Amino acid sequence: MHVAVEPRPRVAVADRPVARPTDLAQRLAAACALEDPPPERFGFRFDTALRCFRITSFFYRRWFRVECDGVDRLPAGACLLVANHGSHVFDWDGAMLLTAALLEPDVPRLVHGMALHRLMEMRFLGTIARSMGAVDGNRPACEALVRAGAAVLTFPETVKALAKPFRDRYRLRPFGQGFMHVALATRVPVVPVAVIGSEEEAPLLANPRWLARLVNTPVAPITPGVLVPLPTKYRIHFGAPLEFTGPATPDTVARHVRHVESAVAGLVADGLARRRHVFF
Repeated sequence: MHVAVEPRPRVAVADRPVARPTDLAQRLAAACALEDPPPERFGFRFDTALRCFRITSFFYRRWFRVECDGVDRLPAGACLLVANHGSHVFDWDGAMLLTAALLEPDVPRLVHGMALHRLMEMRFLGTIARSMGAVDGNRPACEALVRAGAAVLTFPETVKALAKPFRDRYRLRPFGQGFMHVALATRVPVVPVAVIGSEEEAPLLANPRWLARLVNTPVAPITPGVLVPLPTKYRIHFGAPLEFTGPATPDTVARHVRHVESAVAGLVADGLARRRHVFF
């Protein structure tokens, strides 16, 4: 069966700093042009990604009504975005962060999410995630992306964040260290990010282990937002980029990870203090 593919609009590199692209297709094309080699080598598909971003843009503007703070701090070159994780069912927090990076900055960015291997193996969800730029969450893939000039998103709390009960919302779980090994190996900046609103969009009421084993997933959240997320007000706070150097010794890596974890926790605390209400 022949499927029509939307052609990628041409965006001249020289025009990018002068004329801020406003059309979604133009912004996505401009973001892709920043990577060399292009993102398609990992399964990214421009036409599919554009359709998906049109959907996420609706949720971004109309459902979660996202507000961004500090988005201009996002570097135009390679970087690692490190954020707290709060979405229990679908990765709405990741989707809103990716959409913010594409819609808000003067220089739009295609952010590649580091996804769970189990998700990437799922026929439908894995295909969609890969088409939008997500990759299997391993160190070689992450290094390959940043060396190509890409922006990469990681949730270093991993699946531990998904099992948090509602009473522990916005309390960070200990960060994994994989992202710091990539940062030290590639010398790219780390951008701490706080996402406020995701913990309430699908509050976790229960997480029975027997159900997780039955459906073969890391968690099996029982929540009122299992099908449609609650229309919480999202606020995304981008911190100042952090640069790290030195040998990747266990002590050095652990110290740097604690620094990033503290930066994310500070942004989360500040974001919670500044918000007026969960829903508006």
